[in-house]
Amino acid sequence: MRIANIIFSAIITLIFCVFLFLQVFLVRIDVGKVGVRTQQYGFLGNKGVVEKDFGAGWHRNLPIIDKWDEFDSTVQTMEFATAEERSKSQGWLQSWKYAPQQQPGGSERLELKSKDGYSVQFDITVKYRIKPGSAWELRQDSGTEKVYQSMVRKEADNTFRVIFGRMLTEEFYDPRVRRQKTGEAFELLVKNLEKRFVEVIQILIRDITFDPSYEQKILDKKLADQDVELNKSKAVAEEKRGLTNKINAETEAKVLVINEEKEAALLTKQAETDRQIAQIAADAKVQAAQIRADADLYGKTKIANGYLLEKESEAEGERLKAQALQGSGGANLVALEAVRGLQLGDMTISTVDTDFLDVEGMIGKLGAAK
Repeated sequence: MRIANIIFSAIITLIFCVFLFLQVFLVRIDVGKVGVRTQQYGFLGNKGVVEKDFGAGWHRNLPIIDKWDEFDSTVQTMEFATAEERSKSQGWLQSWKYAPQQQPGGSERLELKSKDGYSVQFDITVKYRIKPGSAWELRQDSGTEKVYQSMVRKEADNTFRVIFGRMLTEEFYDPRVRRQKTGEAFELLVKNLEKRFVEVIQILIRDITFDPSYEQKILDKKLADQDVELNKSKAVAEEKRGLTNKINAETEAKVLVINEEKEAALLTKQAETDRQIAQIAADAKVQAAQIRADADLYGKTKIANGYLLEKESEAEGERLKAQALQGSGGANLVALEAVRGLQLGDMTISTVDTDFLDVEGMIGKLGAAK
């Protein structure tokens, strides 16, 4: 029992010593923070700010010798706006992709004079953070977190007054000019804070308010400009209407001319077509007459040739007949004609002296040549 008590007491003592050591000789840096250690005496190393950023975790903290400063390493939000406007922007801030932390406090809206002397008020949000790995340099340059935040606000205020103070009041109404000047302010602020080890993320102009008297002046000017533009538009409309009427008249005249030319062209084409038809008909009549004449000539020629052949055939027949009569053919023809002209009547012929079956003998008796 005595041994157990001794062991228990030893454990309790050890735990107490460890806790005391952690509380006295170590410092804890939370997530989202960065620590900067300053060595106040030089016998353990170089005196001054240690050239290193210390991230989340436990780090050496020797009493009297070491002094620690913590800085927020996340994106910071600085607003030039009223407390009411800042409260309205809380919902938007929660959705910022860099998970920004709202800077405590703040000031009223940024108010400045434009180039033409009118008062202009801004609601501006600036997103920034300590340049990664440069918290110890920022500590040397500016001091503690509150001091460096005041420095950032002062630089932003000066930058905005330099850039936006060069603008005419009416230029704030032009989105293109406003975006251009916002870009110039961003570039200038980046340049000024980069050498102070601060990284500017973005500048957001949420609202601009003008001097009420100037707003009325602008409204009156816009109305007057609109009236001028309206009158110009009416004049242009009248001019265009006159031009339209002129174009319509010219178009109608051109249509009439085109129709006349079209009618004349149609008549010319019709006359030419009629002439061609008449020429074709005349050519056809001439050709038909020529064909009929050729046919008549051909027919008469054929008739004459036939008649000539007929006469030639008759002459040839007479010639052949005469030639035949000059020989035995003539005697035969005489005998034949004698037989045709013989009128015997009733007579008695002896079949003894005359043989009717001997045709050649009978023809010979009649004088035919054998």
